[in-house]
Amino acid sequence: LAVWLFAKPVVLTANTIPTGFSVQGVAVNQTSGYVDYSNLASNGVDYVYLRATTGTSFVDDSYESSYDRARSAQLKVGSIQVYDANVDASTQAQYFIDNVGNRVGQLPIAFYVTDNQIDTQASIDRLASLIQILKTHYNRSTVIYTTPSVKNKLKSTISDTKYWLIDTSTTNKSNANQFIQYSEDHTIGSGLKAIKMPTSVFNGTEKEFEDIK
Repeated sequence: LAVWLFAKPVVLTANTIPTGFSVQGVAVNQTSGYVDYSNLASNGVDYVYLRATTGTSFVDDSYESSYDRARSAQLKVGSIQVYDANVDASTQAQYFIDNVGNRVGQLPIAFYVTDNQIDTQASIDRLASLIQILKTHYNRSTVIYTTPSVKNKLKSTISDTKYWLIDTSTTNKSNANQFIQYSEDHTIGSGLKAIKMPTSVFNGTEKEFEDIK
């Protein structure tokens, strides 16, 4: 299931949010190109998650700039670490810390996990260690960004971390699902400034969102 998409200009208007939710946000990475965060903020977007690093092989060199511009637009920001099962937890965590520094955001640190990265118990245990290291270092909660099938494989080992579920259905409002990505290409804005982006909802109230960390 593809998650990282090019942000595509479209001439449409679709600022809707799924029924039963009041807070929504988008995921951004280097392939998104230049993002107008003020435009997002004025069109119903409350937060952005920025892809920061992948294992120890990739850092988004636009992360710092994107972070600062998103904060200037009064958006809450979260950071994403793409998990690489081939790299030990401490090395992977240090790479994230070295590149993200104090710009870790105001939201739980997200770990993007694909099915092929958790094919052994050792790889799941390594993920659990990585989560714990960064959770302790930043004194911040964490969330696993993944599909329902991966969640099912992880939940018996990693039981105290919530999920950012990639699921076109928003009916699963379990407390374990802190965020739900309901669309890979939801239209934000209108006219020439309209843009399609991976869009998620926060599974809670506006007050709970304000209190999150």
